[in-house]
Amino acid sequence: MKFSEITVLTNSQSAELVAYFLQEVCMDGVSIYDKNDLYQNATWDYKDDSADTIYTDEVMVKGYCNLEDTDSVLNFLRQSLLGVVDGGSLAITVNQVEGDAWVETWKQTFRPIETDKLVICPEWQTVETNKLVLLLDTGIAFGTGQHETTSMCLQIAETLALEGKTVLDVGCGSGILGLSALLLGAQSAEMVDIDSQATDVALHNAQINGLADKCAIKTGNLTDQTSGQFDVVFANLTADILAFLYEQIAEVVHKDTLVVLSGILDIKLDQVVAMYSNKFDVIQTVQKGEWRALLLKTK
Repeated sequence: MKFSEITVLTNSQSAELVAYFLQEVCMDGVSIYDKNDLYQNATWDYKDDSADTIYTDEVMVKGYCNLEDTDSVLNFLRQSLLGVVDGGSLAITVNQVEGDAWVETWKQTFRPIETDKLVICPEWQTVETNKLVLLLDTGIAFGTGQHETTSMCLQIAETLALEGKTVLDVGCGSGILGLSALLLGAQSAEMVDIDSQATDVALHNAQINGLADKCAIKTGNLTDQTSGQFDVVFANLTADILAFLYEQIAEVVHKDTLVVLSGILDIKLDQVVAMYSNKFDVIQTVQKGEWRALLLKTK
């Protein structure tokens, strides 16, 4: 089966925003190819020389869609990219690819990601470190920790006293946040996603890290699949979905719960803060590029 591979040329500053637009209309597996990443990560123990040939002088953001959806995806992209300022050429190209061929190309470029306390390492690679290691097989590049929204959640998580805490990961994707919390000392993690492919991957990642006995991984929406109250809640989604889930998230917290929200574009921050301030105090705001993350505490 053939798919359309859509590539947008941009720069490092705008790559995450361009990726966000692609994620809105493409399959999982949106990837960013930034040549700077090849030479700025000391934790990468090995790099195949062929990886260099994948990159160009501009940053490439690639997404994939069904052939019949190509025109509508391109129309959405062109309209969305009109609002990107100083984003490089923003040239768009389209190629046809066979099946899941892009996954193998992506595997050549997914590198270990180092935070203050963790190293997120692809299952098929190894890394030498004294830090905690989370092995990750994302299936099709979903939830790798490379995206700024995820890295901000990890940044906040590492500052929290997670020892013995119960954690809820809403829209868990590959399970990176819930599993990282367990490595950082959490007692248990409940992970929920509406996408069965995501929960299958999350379960696999829990198993390869020896954490499956501490997880409850569920497919479905938050209301149907989750009950009880949690000490820490992670929700790395989008501003609109966070607004939609406000009432549901407010039902699974107690008076001392900490909530980490991410996936918020800067222009949507006030909207999210205004809604969540009804129930929570804002403890911290973190920003990377156009993205914002919030650490909240129940009032």
